[in-house]
Amino acid sequence: MSVEESLRLLDSVLEAFNAHDPDRLDKVNAESMIFYATGLAEPLKGRAAVREWNKTFMTAFPDVRIRKERSFGQGDWICVEGTIVGTHKGPLPGPGGRMIPATNRPIRLDVAATLKVEGGEGTEVHMYLDQLALMTQLGLTP
Repeated sequence: MSVEESLRLLDSVLEAFNAHDPDRLDKVNAESMIFYATGLAEPLKGRAAVREWNKTFMTAFPDVRIRKERSFGQGDWICVEGTIVGTHKGPLPGPGGRMIPATNRPIRLDVAATLKVEGGEGTEVHMYLDQLALMTQLGLTP
């Protein structure tokens, strides 16, 4: 795939995420997807694990949206920077495995991710977001 095609795939991923459409997300994620994210002790392995992570996040923030600020790529890799916005309305897995009950607070977080695209599917993701900012916006820091 060309970088331009990979960037179009990224746009379809963001559209599917913003539509809260796990079936569309499954179509662009490889079955063997590996997903690294800030706060995860181990990477998620496989489409089903990534689907469950997305479901958990969308349950915690049912109005969550990602706004793309910029994207670019080289070879098989593309990068995106954006902003995540939403309202904490459901349980969220927190540090040490404890569940954080809904705080009804809004969040606005900067996010950056690099994605590897092979054969028209996302095969690897590295997502970075500020966990301290998230906890602070939820009112959970001293």
